[in-house]
Amino acid sequence: MSKIKFWEKWDTHTRYPYLFLLLLGVLALALGVYYFFTGDSSLFAWDKLTDLQVVPVPVSEVPALLEGFTLSADGYLLLEQYDVALPEANTAAAGILLLILGVSLAFYTAAISTMRQLPYFAGILLLMLFLATFNFDLLEIFGGAGQTTLLVSIVLFALGSYAFQAFLPNTGFGLRVLAMLGVVAVLGLLIYTEADFTPELITLHLVSYSSLGLLAATVIFMLWVSFENVNALLWINTQAKSPERRFSMWQFILISILYLLTLVLLYLRHLGYLDAELIPINPYVILLLSTVAGFWGMRQREAFYGKLFPFRPTGAVLYLVFAILAFLSIGYAFATANDSLALLYRNLIVYTHLAFGFGFFAYVMLNFGRLLEQRLQVYKVVYEPRTFSLFSFFIMSLVICVILIMRTQYRSYFQMQAGYYSYIGDLYRASGNNILAKRFYEESNVYDNGNVKANYSLASMYRQENQRNQEILLLKEAIDRRPNPKLYIRLANLYDEKQYFFEKLYVLQQGAERFPESSEIYNNLALLYTQTSVQDSTEYYFNLAQEYGPGNEVVRSNRLAYYTRQAMLEPAKLVLEESRKGKYKTLRSNQAVLRQLLGLEPQDRERFMPDSLEQVEDFTLFYNQTISSLSKGDTARLKHINDYLAAPGNQLFFSDLTFLKGLVHHYNGLPREGRRLVENLALQMENQSGYYYNTLALWMMEEKNYRAAASYFKQAKDHGYTQAYLAHGYALAMAHQPEAAVGALEEVAYTENEAAIAVAQSIAILLRQDLDTVLVQATDKEKLQYLLTYLPTLTLEQVNTMVNSIQEKDLKRHALVTRVEYLLNKRRWKLAYDAIKEAGDMLRPEGELRSALNLLQLKLWLYTEKYDVLLNRMDRLHLNDRDKRMGLYFKARVAEVRDRTEEAATRYDQAVKMLAYDEETLLAAANFFKKQDPDGDKAYNILLDGITYNPYAAQLYKAYALESVEQGLVSYANQAAETLRDLLPPAEYATFIEELEQKRQEVENRVENWQL
Repeated sequence: MSKIKFWEKWDTHTRYPYLFLLLLGVLALALGVYYFFTGDSSLFAWDKLTDLQVVPVPVSEVPALLEGFTLSADGYLLLEQYDVALPEANTAAAGILLLILGVSLAFYTAAISTMRQLPYFAGILLLMLFLATFNFDLLEIFGGAGQTTLLVSIVLFALGSYAFQAFLPNTGFGLRVLAMLGVVAVLGLLIYTEADFTPELITLHLVSYSSLGLLAATVIFMLWVSFENVNALLWINTQAKSPERRFSMWQFILISILYLLTLVLLYLRHLGYLDAELIPINPYVILLLSTVAGFWGMRQREAFYGKLFPFRPTGAVLYLVFAILAFLSIGYAFATANDSLALLYRNLIVYTHLAFGFGFFAYVMLNFGRLLEQRLQVYKVVYEPRTFSLFSFFIMSLVICVILIMRTQYRSYFQMQAGYYSYIGDLYRASGNNILAKRFYEESNVYDNGNVKANYSLASMYRQENQRNQEILLLKEAIDRRPNPKLYIRLANLYDEKQYFFEKLYVLQQGAERFPESSEIYNNLALLYTQTSVQDSTEYYFNLAQEYGPGNEVVRSNRLAYYTRQAMLEPAKLVLEESRKGKYKTLRSNQAVLRQLLGLEPQDRERFMPDSLEQVEDFTLFYNQTISSLSKGDTARLKHINDYLAAPGNQLFFSDLTFLKGLVHHYNGLPREGRRLVENLALQMENQSGYYYNTLALWMMEEKNYRAAASYFKQAKDHGYTQAYLAHGYALAMAHQPEAAVGALEEVAYTENEAAIAVAQSIAILLRQDLDTVLVQATDKEKLQYLLTYLPTLTLEQVNTMVNSIQEKDLKRHALVTRVEYLLNKRRWKLAYDAIKEAGDMLRPEGELRSALNLLQLKLWLYTEKYDVLLNRMDRLHLNDRDKRMGLYFKARVAEVRDRTEEAATRYDQAVKMLAYDEETLLAAANFFKKQDPDGDKAYNILLDGITYNPYAAQLYKAYALESVEQGLVSYANQAAETLRDLLPPAEYATFIEELEQKRQEVENRVENWQL
């Protein structure tokens, strides 16, 4: 450990700053490694092109005349195609680089201040040259007066360091570093406060322009450590304490030749003589090994440079400073995806390590070959040559290095220029100066033709300008030179129109051939084939995409959407099960649609309610989850829907969000509000009016308000919604208007839907027949349909005959419940009790029929004043969610009867809101509030709302007309009377007119008496 911790005897003023610098070096190395693997994402960040697919999902099933009519809403499936986003300046990497660079400059200046005079001036000269590369004058500090900022920076560093070198030579190294850090801080404060640019642009400016200086420092460091790997091999062979444990000269020669041969192969690969895949060794690994070897070898070389400056702390610090600068420069090249500089550094590693490695091998063999043969510890005297000097070794190696570079036709110089111009192009693109940015990118492309950095940056600028052909040419050029899977994907996406199907297919297949493990390319190929009828190819590429991206939830999401859209239920269920724990928003959104289609309960327990709908997947997940949670009492989403509607950026989703809000209101106890929203949508969205009127009609059918349902179906038909034709006839039949129903059913022929026409004709024929014919010839289903249509006009004997004639078990159950309803309407309480008992024995313990029967039972107890039984049994009987709401009305009536006025008022208020279409509830509430406050208008308002939302409720119109007279609103009473002319039979209407006149006379008499 004493050999490794060579700083152990250093004083604390030197040791701790050095440890800090060492940690900084490790950080720079770690960042370089991180950006080596992730840097491409800064230039080639994955993006996604979203294809929104609409599929109808069932919201509720509405029964009518033994047929189910489905209320469907749009469910949104998302298919995501990979794309490449526009490049963005990596300001985070630039900021980190500049911060570490500033600290490194402080350490460098502090280190050279400990040198002797001549090397000190040489060190200051290097610093001045480095500072000159920052181009401070372009920041226009001090009014942009020439090189003032550069001169100020040089003076600050020079005066600070010279003071320590000449006048304070005994100052501790730690204090020198702190002083130089202060100089860096002052200079940075001056630049960032006086320059008329944003901090991000200032940072990019300093980093981009100083890249030349960093490149020079990197080359110096590569030369510095280029032979250290051979030196390390020498140490490994000769470090053992006893000669017997040391390796022979031939073993050193063999391992050195193998190392040099590897470098030769890398060089040949660079020249194009060898396939890159044959040599998996990365040159950066070689640089890392030589850096580690040189870390300890620096002290050993003090015999060579000791006359200029000592190892402690100068040599040790300078080594780390240059290592940090090299790591920063290489790491930033990867962080910005600057492929020109990345290739340059890779090639320079090979050139320097091959030339100087061979030179050092020759130097060792010429000077110490005999000592190696004698198995002596040559590593101790390796820097004390006898025959071939270190200077000669350096000159010879440098000449070899130059020859290697010349052999490549100075490609390194051109790559350096190209990389530098790409940096400057990034700077001007970030500043919004696209003209200069294009110019620098074009220059970069000239120096390194086809480099991906410049070409893709230029292509992205042409993308923003909608110059598709220019973008295609640049991408093709980049692919030809340096292929990349993201470039293939971006190029293929430019052929996004149908006529370019085969061009897109060709590009993606080329990419798959070149990069056979790219899950993203296979995903896009699968999506491309979804546009065709070739399901086998779609499945094949989806399988490949999932094989090479097993954790890729985008692929799973796309598969789920594809299977759902194609109604391939078995594979869809399989993917749904495999991905049930997925967290990806698009996947969860597609899962919600499929589960709704399959009638499954929502699995996603996490209620997704984002702050905004900036991303389409945020909208679809929220929307699909809300559709899935209707009738669950979940009204918390209403606040978020209101917030989204109020946000100006969500106008695209206005109709969907408003309709969603209406659905939530309707299925969570506020049907009146839901109806108002959807009616407004029908008026605003003319293209979809038919759908919205059809929705309102189905809602009315749910509330058993069949005449209102028929009216809305008629409006839906008038707006061209073909699905409303058949439902219109059924609604009229359920409203007990068989003649009108037959007329509506005949109109179904206009839809040209053969299946619907056949059903309509069958029902129309049935409804034209008389009862006796139906009893003899009709099927059980037709008998029940006939019974439901003609129920009010039949006698009890006819009803019993029809019910008894039905034999099929399920239909029989339905008929029995229908008879109970008939008896209640006829106020035949005793017979109703018996009918309920008979039906109850046949029904299942749960289900819609059981709920309907239990509700009728509760009503019968109410009508027969069995209030205790009603309250005791109400919560025990099975009721569906809709029928449970009637409990508010029952409790209100019982509270009214028992003179619990406050409770009754509260219950009635709740019941009126939730049972807005129930005539009985509204009439009872209006009567209650009329008794409580005869002079108030609450009863009138309840009745007014009732006829507004239920314009075919004759009993409500009667009560409203009478209350209007009571309130002195005679004209409103007359209007209601006119409406009742179409709602009541002539005899009943005449009777009501007499009642209305009598009421009017009573009011007039009261007024006359009051005036007297």
